[in-house]
Amino acid sequence: MASDGDANTRSSGSGSGTRFGHLPLSTTGPLDCALSGTALLNDPFFNKGSAFPLEERRAFGLHGLLPGSGAQTLETQARRAREQYASRPDDLAKNTFLTSMKEQNAVLYYKVSRLVPVSLPPLLSRQDCLLQDNIKDMFSVVYTPTEGDAIQNYSRLFRRPEGCFLSVNDKERVRANLAQWGNPEDIDYIVVTGPSLLPCTSREHIYMMVEKDGDNGREKGDGEEILGIGDQGVGGILISVAKLVLATLCAGVHPNRCLPVVLDCGTDNPALLDDDLYLGLRERRVRGARYDAFVDEFVAAARALYPRAYIHFEDFGLGNGEQATSGRSRAR
Repeated sequence: MASDGDANTRSSGSGSGTRFGHLPLSTTGPLDCALSGTALLNDPFFNKGSAFPLEERRAFGLHGLLPGSGAQTLETQARRAREQYASRPDDLAKNTFLTSMKEQNAVLYYKVSRLVPVSLPPLLSRQDCLLQDNIKDMFSVVYTPTEGDAIQNYSRLFRRPEGCFLSVNDKERVRANLAQWGNPEDIDYIVVTGPSLLPCTSREHIYMMVEKDGDNGREKGDGEEILGIGDQGVGGILISVAKLVLATLCAGVHPNRCLPVVLDCGTDNPALLDDDLYLGLRERRVRGARYDAFVDEFVAAARALYPRAYIHFEDFGLGNGEQATSGRSRAR
């Protein structure tokens, strides 16, 4: 499949079995694609929607699955998306619309212009992607303050998962759950979000886990202190997601090489505990030795599986973040 939407798509053999096993992380020229039919249309990194040309529709069994007999340009797709975005009644609805777009067509969502490193994989180098074209207008919708509203409403707006969800009640599965995201060389940036001891005191904690040869990292947290709005439990995954969107838009980090993570340790938020729609653990937050052992298990697994990854502890509770970063830094 051509990365710019103009050349023909090629098919290839099956992937490696991991979540992104079929996706090359950087490439020039056409991309080999093992997907076809509805599976291809449901993959946000390969799906081009109405931009698939006739020859690719034939090659990948897309006839009858898309309207029309020819490809629309990305400019036309972007214009339609801008009109749809503008028609949403408020910023939270706009945020939800953009999230849905990212889940369907990542290239249309992102715009990587000449302002970012030219070494960025061509997958994200198309010139008519919505968000980069409108980053100044959309920043507050993609990130704070609107992302805070989305986080608070996470379980009610939920449509499909994004990121890695690790439960304190399933500590023995941490390594296996992390391993499904790729091979050791596949993950660069992990962002993880986690719990706070001092509610509503937003703090970021960054910890360089290993020496790196490049721009490596993964975002992680425990959801207790999110954007200064306190304990949001498993909804904190969205701040990890949003931070990594900015890493792609502003720094050119390939989204396939980023992993948002949330450590679900329960919640002390009474509204979440009483909400039967809440998707996380509906039990009081775990603290003390059991919490420490869970975080240690995550760090050990992440280091072993992705030894070059940069791990970013985001919106942990003040006490937890300081302990997590300083204690594990000394243990290196």
